[in-house]
Amino acid sequence: MLLDTGAGTTWVMGPDCTSAACKTHNSFGAKDSSTLKVAKGTMNLQYGSGSVKGSYATDSVKIAGLELSMTIGIADTTSDQFSSFPMDGILGLSRQSGDYPNFLETLVTSKALKDNVFGMDLNRASNGPNTGEINFGAPDTSRYSGDLTYTSVTSNNLDDWAVMLDNVGVGTKQSGISGKSAYIDSGTSYIFGPPADVIKFHELIPESATTDNSTFTVPCSTTSPVTFTFSGVTYSVSSKDWVGPKVNGVCTSNIFGVSVVDKNSWLVGDTFLKNVYVVFDVDQNRVGMYMKAATSTATSSSTSSSGGPTPIQSSSATQSSLPSSSSSSNPSSSSSSPSTSSTIPITGSSTSTTQEAPSNTLSTGSSSSSTSGTSAASSSMAGLDGHETPKPTGTATSQTAGASATASSTTTSGTSHNKYSISTVLAVMAGLVLFS
Repeated sequence: MLLDTGAGTTWVMGPDCTSAACKTHNSFGAKDSSTLKVAKGTMNLQYGSGSVKGSYATDSVKIAGLELSMTIGIADTTSDQFSSFPMDGILGLSRQSGDYPNFLETLVTSKALKDNVFGMDLNRASNGPNTGEINFGAPDTSRYSGDLTYTSVTSNNLDDWAVMLDNVGVGTKQSGISGKSAYIDSGTSYIFGPPADVIKFHELIPESATTDNSTFTVPCSTTSPVTFTFSGVTYSVSSKDWVGPKVNGVCTSNIFGVSVVDKNSWLVGDTFLKNVYVVFDVDQNRVGMYMKAATSTATSSSTSSSGGPTPIQSSSATQSSLPSSSSSSNPSSSSSSPSTSSTIPITGSSTSTTQEAPSNTLSTGSSSSSTSGTSAASSSMAGLDGHETPKPTGTATSQTAGASATASSTTTSGTSHNKYSISTVLAVMAGLVLFS
């Protein structure tokens, strides 16, 4: 399943689905689980480049040692775009509420974790074997050295992982773009911004060119990193990720001038996330980051605290043919008391989906991409939009904690008390077990 911080609804392809995409994917339904119960309502989800329809059902969901009872979507119709990608559904990791509590709301209500946070480390395929990982309950401090810098979720976007953007640049040059929301979305391969902003950004790059103000070519010899600044800390995006491969003598920038979420916001996907370790803190409505490949540069003061998520004794898991419901590495399941630290492998994949710009055709990119960010201009494969839009309507009430906040920064170092964690070999894909 696609781990998608830009979508709230969790769903899988159902056995009654006759769409072309369903014929080439695994499905899940009543015959697969004696405990599955049909729920009221119909699912109707729209993504920027695709759609899903179906019904709802309630069952036990088990991710490694963490067991939850939740309502998910069972798709009976999917658009053709899903034929191009390997996932059988989406695990929604945003805070968007639909007709039923989403995964994070369900997790909070279960009280299975001492801290409702999760950390992601997305892998770049050119770096070698897929060692990507997701941890629930605490970040994996072996994945970074130093302090995470947190930025509060913007007060008008508490349903999404949107934080305030301080600046965008390339090399040592800065565009002056600031005061915009940036949606941190693991279900999107590239980066999208308002056309005027993206034009301004590409003006910093000598010999960049565009014919439509949305897709830009850049010199293939470009090695300068793109920089994004959040809460005074600047993070670099390697040219391996933002400069596409040479096609017919030109390279395409993987930063596109398309307003996907709204006219004033950026959508920041795996092109950026491959370069940082990122923590999503549900309890405190904030996103923490640490530069993986290079030292981040602080340009404003931030506060430091010895409190916060704990270090995790985790290891890289190996892929298995099926998700495992148990593990020899001290598995644990939800109970009346919060779980302690546990590292358990989950089936992973090296492929993710791509946020597709309207009227543009984009190829698959990935947090473990087989290319260094595939050129949009050369692609014949349409990408998927990992951001749910419009938001589903329903009666579910958000149960996540944390008050509204404007963008602010805190820097936190780990402490030694135990938390629950789940490790996985993943890029943006992981196994989800629904069982009888």
